[in-house]
Amino acid sequence: MKLQYLGTAAAEAIPAVFCNCEVCRKSRELGGRHLRTRSQALVNDDLLIDFPCDAYAHALRFGIDYSKIDHCIITHTHGDHLFPWELNHLKPHNQYERGVFHVFGSEDVEAAISGPVANAKGFLQFHRVEPFEPFQIGSYRITALKAAHGTAHPYIYLIEDETGSLLYAHDTDLFPEETMEYLKRVKPALGLISLDCTEGAHEDLNYHGHMCLGRNVRCRNDLIDCGVADENTVFVLNHFSHNGLSVGYDDFCALAEPLGFVVSYDGMTVDCIAKEIAPEFSK
Repeated sequence: MKLQYLGTAAAEAIPAVFCNCEVCRKSRELGGRHLRTRSQALVNDDLLIDFPCDAYAHALRFGIDYSKIDHCIITHTHGDHLFPWELNHLKPHNQYERGVFHVFGSEDVEAAISGPVANAKGFLQFHRVEPFEPFQIGSYRITALKAAHGTAHPYIYLIEDETGSLLYAHDTDLFPEETMEYLKRVKPALGLISLDCTEGAHEDLNYHGHMCLGRNVRCRNDLIDCGVADENTVFVLNHFSHNGLSVGYDDFCALAEPLGFVVSYDGMTVDCIAKEIAPEFSK
């Protein structure tokens, strides 16, 4: 299994559209990995995670043909992760020769897309997902877990197949107790864990809903303690805001990499190797 990060920023992107702070000025000057679009990811070549306002730009930049991808799981309804109007273009005469596009998410995701996609009925099918109830998309076994974030039903996703397993944890604070209890009980052998690091190098935050480097360390320790991660698990930090501390790519790598974290950038691909095959995928 592989995970490609198409966009790696929080809502404002980096540089933020109307901002001239030091982080934004420097990112414009340096370009490359310092430029971050709104968060989206692609598992292998056939499963999208989120559909933000930058999804079209991602398709152009990374050579992705959305007409050939049929499934997308949505973490939550904030606009940097779900841009419903784009899905309106699934309606007749705005696209040709593709099948149904399947969107998976919580009940508030369903409400968010119901208006904009009214004309796309027959070309878009929504599937309501309940937390802690695994569902199947092709060869993937996917479980929505509760996140700690500011929408009605935010999810993080556990994604497994016979080649590996990953936990995509954006946007969330330290995981809710229900989610930690589920992970302790099920004990997936996670090869890759992608953690929210919206606020960069801060040790802690004075608000709820996102993480920073200090909270990432605590989260990693919690996941190792409950037996779903170990020294071989790859931890990637992702979803950065220009408001964070030392969030410029080079600056943050210098702080996070010595602690054993990989720092995401737009277009980065990470392989997720199976540590052990879960019973449901055994031959």
